[in-house]
Amino acid sequence: MVTYPRYIVLVLCLFILTGARAQNVPWSTPSVSLVSAPLILDCIPRVDGMSLSEGDYIGIFNEAGNCYGLSRWKDTSVFRITVYGSDGVTDGFRTGENLNFRLWLQKENCTLDRVAQVNADRPLVFAVSNTTRVNVLDFNRAFVAYPLAECCLNGPKVEPVMNYAVGDLTYNSVPGLELDAATGIIIPQGSDPGNYTISLESRTCLANKTLKLILNDYPRLESIPDTFICGEKLTITVPISQEQVQWSTGAITPSVEFTETTSTWYRVTNNKGCSNADTFRVKKMEIARLDYQVTSADCYRKGRLDILGQEILNGKEPYSYKLTSEIDNFETSDLANITEGVYRVEVVNSNGCALRYGQKITIIKDCLDDNPVFTPNEDGLDDRYFINLEGKIKIFDRKGSLKRRLTGPCYFDGNDENGHPLPMGVYMVTSDAGRSIELTIIR
Repeated sequence: MVTYPRYIVLVLCLFILTGARAQNVPWSTPSVSLVSAPLILDCIPRVDGMSLSEGDYIGIFNEAGNCYGLSRWKDTSVFRITVYGSDGVTDGFRTGENLNFRLWLQKENCTLDRVAQVNADRPLVFAVSNTTRVNVLDFNRAFVAYPLAECCLNGPKVEPVMNYAVGDLTYNSVPGLELDAATGIIIPQGSDPGNYTISLESRTCLANKTLKLILNDYPRLESIPDTFICGEKLTITVPISQEQVQWSTGAITPSVEFTETTSTWYRVTNNKGCSNADTFRVKKMEIARLDYQVTSADCYRKGRLDILGQEILNGKEPYSYKLTSEIDNFETSDLANITEGVYRVEVVNSNGCALRYGQKITIIKDCLDDNPVFTPNEDGLDDRYFINLEGKIKIFDRKGSLKRRLTGPCYFDGNDENGHPLPMGVYMVTSDAGRSIELTIIR
């Protein structure tokens, strides 16, 4: 790029060239040749709609950047400039060579080197060493801009756009902005949020000398690890304040429920329009298979439950087991000593998740089936009787009087409807399912 002090020197050399036919001038102007072409401009060159003024300069350059002619502009409607060559082959301009204009604006100390239109939108082409007339000549200043006025810190790089390339353009800004001074490219991820002004410097005539850009922060998310559904459903809640949340399920609420294994994502957007997203997997833990063996209780030993094997989907070993009575909510983890009754089994993962097995497990007391006798005297032995009958239970004495109503299977403590101990004797226990047993109370 030509600098201001140099073209001032060139002007002096040009004056010498005009009067003394000097052989060497700056900017690679070729030697004076017997072959030269006068160039006639039948219009006044304009910059941004304004005509050139006295003291500005116009030059002819080839594609390699060599200057073939330079002259100071004069306020006239017809302007001539001589384009120098040598023999038209070994130096100087050549047949069919593309040449371009370049302007220097003295008042602004800058260079315009883009020709918008010359001879029907084509660069000036020398076909022969004859006078060439230029009928259209218009120049545009370099305009630089960023595509958006506001960007997010987690967004892609921001690259400036311009109407034509400028060789010596540099960008400058305050600290906090990761800015490439040569290209103007901004890396938001390496920058701080804020309002920035970027200054432009170039010898080229710039339509704008500063750029404005706002970098907005984005929502900061705590990563959600892969999560397990323990039970029927899992609720995930994203803590937000002024932000909006969107889930891959279509929900737009802070909380969402999951019931099955799935991969999901959510996106949080703040009031500046900046978003951040996270992806995680939800896995459902289930008892696919539970193999067990039940040993009934007798009159001298409690019952026993032996786990022979299991298949737990998404489970984590080792496993432990807990029994809960369906009748009185009694809980035990001692599978070798189980009182007769109906139980639910829970398999507890090492991560603390308790999964309930779907089938009920019944522990019966064999000796009472053969000899239905119990002694409700609070001595800790056979104080209650487990009635292993389904449905509505009625207990009658030998006279046929109704003494107690229960829902089976259930425990019978030897008391009547009012909680008073029934006397010793034989009682008939019936269910609406049609089954019945005789039960003897001894005190």
